[in-house]
Amino acid sequence: MERSPAVSGLFYPRSPEEVKSMLERFFGMVKPASVPGRIIGIVVPHAGWIYSGLTATHSYAAIREQDRRSFIIIGPNHQGYPSYAAVYPDGFWKTPLGSARINERLSNVVAGGGNVRRDTSAHSGEHSIEVQVPFLQHMYGEKFDFVPVVLGRQDTEIARMLSDTLNPMIPESVVVVSSDLTHYESHETVVEKDKIAMNAIESLDVNEFYDVIRKEHVTACGYGAIAVLMNMTRKLGGKIITLHHSTSGEASGDYDAVVGYPSMLAYV
Repeated sequence: MERSPAVSGLFYPRSPEEVKSMLERFFGMVKPASVPGRIIGIVVPHAGWIYSGLTATHSYAAIREQDRRSFIIIGPNHQGYPSYAAVYPDGFWKTPLGSARINERLSNVVAGGGNVRRDTSAHSGEHSIEVQVPFLQHMYGEKFDFVPVVLGRQDTEIARMLSDTLNPMIPESVVVVSSDLTHYESHETVVEKDKIAMNAIESLDVNEFYDVIRKEHVTACGYGAIAVLMNMTRKLGGKIITLHHSTSGEASGDYDAVVGYPSMLAYV
């Protein structure tokens, strides 16, 4: 089974040469953060690379030299259907940089947790995971595998159950959470709201994070995926720190209605 790219040429370039050139430029602009412990996972944005790619690179640069080559990538299902969490069970995902292999053994473990279904159709047009795969290909070539999980419902119970399933995988895997933060407000408002949200994420208090989302109207699209990483990090006795934040206005020059992009790192 092989998934063809759905958003190459839209969210990121279609040609291998352009993909490589863009990623090389991003990594050349980022100084990797020193990681004071063993990495659990990262939070990265998933907009078009011209807007959010540089911010995402801060997270990827931080994990580039770590020794694990299996990744659990969790993102929201922007289509709103299906409502359940869905794992792509096996095969390969194609991008302009080649084919990336699904870790079928770990996919079965994820599906065996009881709250995730095997469903390729839930991934068919979704961009939140696809835009992350070329970053891993750029760093590791063909020497990695991954498990894609999209979330329909993103309530605290789903986040808790999925984190319980994924926690035992951390010795061999790294979690990649794909989420933007506040959408389509002024640059100043987005920066302010996102700072409050990222402080809540760093607190590892999921209930506080969900309260902030509601009270501050933080329109984070992958908040449930972020909550999964928060739960895992808390249970492992770790920390989440912010590496970088930007808005789409900084790339487009339009500061009236922007989207906020987080780069965060979880470690223990």
